[in-house]
Amino acid sequence: MKTITIIVILLFTSMAMADSITIINNGKAGGSYNARTQMYKDGLEARGFEVMYENIGKISQAVKIFKETNKPTLMVFSSNQVHKQDLYHEKGNFILLEYQQPMYICKTNEASNKKVNLTVAHGKGYDTKLLNKIFGDNIVLVPYKNSGAMLKGILGGDVDAMVNNQGKSFRYLKSGKGTCDVSADLPIMMATVIGKNVNVKTIRKILVGVSYDKTFVDYRSTRKLDRPEGTWFEELKLVQESETNWQ
Repeated sequence: MKTITIIVILLFTSMAMADSITIINNGKAGGSYNARTQMYKDGLEARGFEVMYENIGKISQAVKIFKETNKPTLMVFSSNQVHKQDLYHEKGNFILLEYQQPMYICKTNEASNKKVNLTVAHGKGYDTKLLNKIFGDNIVLVPYKNSGAMLKGILGGDVDAMVNNQGKSFRYLKSGKGTCDVSADLPIMMATVIGKNVNVKTIRKILVGVSYDKTFVDYRSTRKLDRPEGTWFEELKLVQESETNWQ
């Protein structure tokens, strides 16, 4: 009887562990990382998962926790961050490619012809050497915590230009305060989900379903984000190629 009881307890414990998962939020309010993390959290909870939400808000700290954890853990990520964070998309951690988008360069109307001392807003994980190659050496690079903060900065007149994602660039265009163009030099950014201590194939099926919930579909639609359709292997290959281009 004792043996049977122990087996039953272990089975229930295993089931509970399988239905519990940690999500690390590595972004701040107003940014795409934060928004995506919230939608995955809501989608998993709607499917019966107990989600442990770690609201870190800083990508370097979140990556450190992700690398060290021994719990089933998920984190949204992107191909433009891998070199800065020393965390790459691999067979063991890659779950899905959520969307891809080009990067834009926006300038205020007043700075349209400015070449010297141009103040340029950019994300903290961006390759500054590449930005110098695009804008020249006579610029002032201004790092921001996320895409939303960059948009506020240029709208408020704090910077002359910004390198930002498609959604925030479209919003800036609508303001009429400047221009935005797709960068021919910056590679396409791939938004992904990675995991640790999880069965990649199993959790992929669940998260692909979550990524087609109405909130996610509306999110991509309003921002005109392209969702590549492919197998797990095809998506991983696309992301790894993008990683190389962000060096």
